[in-house]
Amino acid sequence: MAKRVSLLFLAMAVYILSGVADGKAKARVNPSGIDRKLKLLKKPAVKSIKSEDGDIIDCIDIHKQPAFDHPALRNHKIQMRPSFDLPTEKIDTRNESSQPVIFQTWQKSGSCPKGTVPIRRIRKQDLLRAASSVEQLGTKPPKFPSASNKTETKNSLSTDFNSTKLQILQTINRSTAFLVTVGYNYLGAQGDINVWNPKVDLPDDYTTAQIWLKSGPGDNFESVEAGWVVNPKLYGDRKTRLFAYWTKDSYKTTGCFDLTCSGFVQTGTQVALGAALYPWSSSGGPQYQVTFGIFLDPKTGNWWLKSGPNNIVIGYWPKNLFGYLSHSATMVQWGGEVYSQNVKKSPHTWTQMGSGSFAEFLETSACFIKHVRIMDNSLQLKYPQWVGTGADEENCYTAHNYVQGYTVEPTLEGNLLQLLEFDYQKLKLLNKPAVKTIKSEDGDIIDCVDIYKQPAFDHPVLWNHKIQARPSFDLPIGKLDTRNESSQTMILQTWQKSGSCPKGTVPIRRIRRQDLLRAASLEEFGRKPPVTPYASNKADRKSSLFAPFNSSKLQAKPAVNRVTAVVSTVNNYTGGQADINLWNPKVDLPDDYTTAQMWLKSSPGDDFESIESGWMVNPSLYGDILTRLFVHWTKDSYKTTGCFDLTCSGFVQTGSQVALGASLEPYSDVLGTQIHVTFSTFQDYSGHWWLKIGDNVVGYWPVTLFDRLNQSALLVEWGGEVYSKNVKKTPHTNTEMGSGSFAQTRYGSACFINNLRIQDASLQLKFPESLQPLADQNNCYNTFYDDKGPSGEPIFYFGGPGENPRCR
Repeated sequence: MAKRVSLLFLAMAVYILSGVADGKAKARVNPSGIDRKLKLLKKPAVKSIKSEDGDIIDCIDIHKQPAFDHPALRNHKIQMRPSFDLPTEKIDTRNESSQPVIFQTWQKSGSCPKGTVPIRRIRKQDLLRAASSVEQLGTKPPKFPSASNKTETKNSLSTDFNSTKLQILQTINRSTAFLVTVGYNYLGAQGDINVWNPKVDLPDDYTTAQIWLKSGPGDNFESVEAGWVVNPKLYGDRKTRLFAYWTKDSYKTTGCFDLTCSGFVQTGTQVALGAALYPWSSSGGPQYQVTFGIFLDPKTGNWWLKSGPNNIVIGYWPKNLFGYLSHSATMVQWGGEVYSQNVKKSPHTWTQMGSGSFAEFLETSACFIKHVRIMDNSLQLKYPQWVGTGADEENCYTAHNYVQGYTVEPTLEGNLLQLLEFDYQKLKLLNKPAVKTIKSEDGDIIDCVDIYKQPAFDHPVLWNHKIQARPSFDLPIGKLDTRNESSQTMILQTWQKSGSCPKGTVPIRRIRRQDLLRAASLEEFGRKPPVTPYASNKADRKSSLFAPFNSSKLQAKPAVNRVTAVVSTVNNYTGGQADINLWNPKVDLPDDYTTAQMWLKSSPGDDFESIESGWMVNPSLYGDILTRLFVHWTKDSYKTTGCFDLTCSGFVQTGSQVALGASLEPYSDVLGTQIHVTFSTFQDYSGHWWLKIGDNVVGYWPVTLFDRLNQSALLVEWGGEVYSKNVKKTPHTNTEMGSGSFAQTRYGSACFINNLRIQDASLQLKFPESLQPLADQNNCYNTFYDDKGPSGEPIFYFGGPGENPRCR
């Protein structure tokens, strides 16, 4: 009897405890939410494969995969393969002991048919392991930065470059050990990652070996990642698995592992994200590795993921998931990460990183990443020019960039010295001591510099220059009838929201180390690339642009590396003015740029002097895709003289309200509000060329910078320019000009320039007597001159989308 009572009591206890546990599970995850999430993730399978490791791999119709549940991808057209051959490299591995990992465990049990993609099935128990919500399934926990106290500041990873600091802040919930390269525009990265099966301590811990490509601010970066991971909470076991990850906001609310949310588009049939890798390396025994590569498609902007020795293409993260990463990455890291609530505290987690051995034990004991490579604008694989290592907790996890004997791959120490030597001198030359510094919400830093200490006076011809505080006569003002116009004057630069510069100073956008590293060389920083004209043969003469002016012909040779769509006038001019419609066109490749501007030139040929002003989108120069105010000058057709803004000495700034190179806002909307900026350039009695933006006098180009422009300009042009190595060839660049719409779509759709004026010897503003539209590639970017615009005033439209069915 006592035995039966005991058994009954035990059964009741188990029932009660199981009920409590079940209640906790229900409190954590809503059953109806689980069902909805499972229905969303589990797409109908054409075929299912049961793997010996317990996974189920569903072969899903490629057009029905989870990616297309993402709002940004509802009408997405699948790109079946990259538009270029992903780079490969033949590496001599005869003396290496590591071997490639060539299969995932599920592959032993079958394969997916053509037209389908292999997707690891998410099951109910996977959702029940999620934290407080099924929406957190497959997400990395947000980063929590350490408090800013003295102890933790000492442990921060940072490098100073002339007041510019690269700082990778420590976080309280994860620990990393890595190799890093920064500064350039990176279009890809690759590495051979040694495969191990490290121990994981707590159920919520995970450990990775991976590649990161990042862009954006340190506390709100975008990232695409790939490698291997051991993650019991996500996968329900402690196997080593292949993973991919993305985020648009530093893991806060976007992105996920593998296909646990919509976003990543899978195209390959051979690799399943989240599936187990096998075999693993062993200490002192065989070493196995997997090649991971992530590359930006220069044509579409999609980030492609490949893996394995045969460059197996897995799929891509679409461009429209991102902002900063839609053009390039600015940081690449290779290494490991341990997530745990018990890092950086006592007792510390036992979760291992890599093999579980410190980096200094080297190959066959420590985990390694070999053949580290980046891809730049050349679309070739290269060893990074500058690298450094870092580790959050050197007593727990370490990083070591090991060089065995002589190697063609640069070492950390030599390259950092080179970086310091050259970058420091250039930055010191450009960034003058600031009286006041303003941090703009768009990421710019505006230094208020003493007007007598600005960069202009580093130019040899200006060493004894006396600043002219204001023009020698009142710059002309055109009284225009705008009663019937719907466009508004653009008066705001973003930095102006955050402060202003005091009297006696001028606002200068700070140049930072990463800006220099995006340039092809320090000498070419801030310059327009030289004009490269077509060869002078019969065919090319036929394609030259002729514009009649009073029975004479103006011939302008089209260039191979840029396209213009302009309206021009020829005579002796001492000034020009116009209202330029403001847009934010898309730029295709990192080295492309697009402008809307005014030119005053000494001659129409390929040997000219020029002063220019307008707005532009230029990722290579500014590091983003914002629309920015710019000026430019050259004495020799962009060959060796002149630059944008204040990136070289020359332009003398006198005004305190406008910063050259700073971003403009707001932009115009299609069929909505049209915004414009008034640009004016005039020569005064001293021969200096003065710049006005709206009613603000910004400064001047001294007459001593020029030979032929010291008297007058012969040519004034208004319109747009697209620079790209992919103009006038197939495939053509997708970089837009103006609004991205053709000129014939007119007001509210096409970019326009109106209130065109010139100044002649009378010192009065006048409408030009003769105007001629010109366009290099009418099928890509064109012009339309309407002699009766919305206000009755003539208006000039220009622009286009670049590549389209007629422009290839």
